[in-house]
Amino acid sequence: MDQETPTAWPARRRMPDLATLDDPTRSAVVAAVARLRTLHDVFAERVLALVRRHVPGYATLPDEEIRATARRFMDILVSELSSMRVPDAALREMLGEFAVERANNGLSLDVLAIGYQLGSREMLTLLDEVAADVGLPHDLLLAVHDSTWEFSNEACAVFARVQHDLALERAHFDAERRSAFAGGVLSGTFPAERIHRDAHLFGLAPQAHYVALAARPASAEDADAARRTIASAVRVPADRLLLAQIGAVLGFIAPKVPESVAGHLVAAGSPVPLDQLHTGFDEAVLALETAHRFAMSGVVRLPDLGPRPLVLSDSRVAEGLSSRHLGTLDAAGHSSGEIEETARAYLECDQDVRAVAQRLAVHPNTVRYRVNRFQRLTGLDLRRTEDMVTTWWLLNRRRT
Repeated sequence: MDQETPTAWPARRRMPDLATLDDPTRSAVVAAVARLRTLHDVFAERVLALVRRHVPGYATLPDEEIRATARRFMDILVSELSSMRVPDAALREMLGEFAVERANNGLSLDVLAIGYQLGSREMLTLLDEVAADVGLPHDLLLAVHDSTWEFSNEACAVFARVQHDLALERAHFDAERRSAFAGGVLSGTFPAERIHRDAHLFGLAPQAHYVALAARPASAEDADAARRTIASAVRVPADRLLLAQIGAVLGFIAPKVPESVAGHLVAAGSPVPLDQLHTGFDEAVLALETAHRFAMSGVVRLPDLGPRPLVLSDSRVAEGLSSRHLGTLDAAGHSSGEIEETARAYLECDQDVRAVAQRLAVHPNTVRYRVNRFQRLTGLDLRRTEDMVTTWWLLNRRRT
């Protein structure tokens, strides 16, 4: 089978140095430039007719503004032709500013790129007409064509870059606005009137019930992973999930409690209306702090944690109780750790000696001995409800 021969593209013609041109050619360039300068209005009308016929997006701009832009575009290209220069960095910067200006006027930069290419084509058509009248050499005319089309493509790249930058800027502004709203709702700093007024801007129904979630990611990467995991779990697009950094905690506004958040610890408050969501967030934060102290993971809710939140108390009363009951235990020497571990397991296993023995891999009599030893050293009788609760609280507070 014959091998296909690659297409041989013609070499790009470079703009010549004006000083190297012979007198007749230089005279033809001067005549072409002079003639083109008289055709501003002709070019402007042609461009206006083209964009009105082929580019509906230009409907946002009035006729005179399109004509003025076409004249400015022609001035640039004629100036380049008069000095035999290719467009430079200053012109690229001007194109960037022009693109931002047009975007601010509501014109899509994709539409602007099409208009620019149409203008380039019409400019070259006009140049061809003039070149025939003034005798501009064919090779020089082709070099101008190549240079113009090369820069037309580069201009489109400039427009695309500006469009990308503007999209990022808008996304950043939207993210900041969404974060400010979420922060105001979750922290309770926004009044109910503002929450009801602005809720629809973020796709929320003021009277519906929502769930406040709380997490404490270890890094920016962990925060992004938690955001994506939660968004997937509550079936909300990740970029639409409302969240805010509130102190050391990352707070979320979710339509429901996520069922699973593998690899993360997330606390959920009770479902409440938006203007009461700060109470749900406080609840979630307390659940988060408690679960973190107990080395828990997954989704946690305050009602599921029992009395564990009490362990977070740092009052002087708590310190006094700890000193009074556990001080003697601490002085018991190397066996105090085993005694404390056994007492904790005894409560966690609902005072089932055999279950404790199995967990700790010791004989049941060893469990009984250590529990009795704990009671003698601490003065806490685990058969009494109050002493049992005090023991559970002191031991878990100490572990965290």
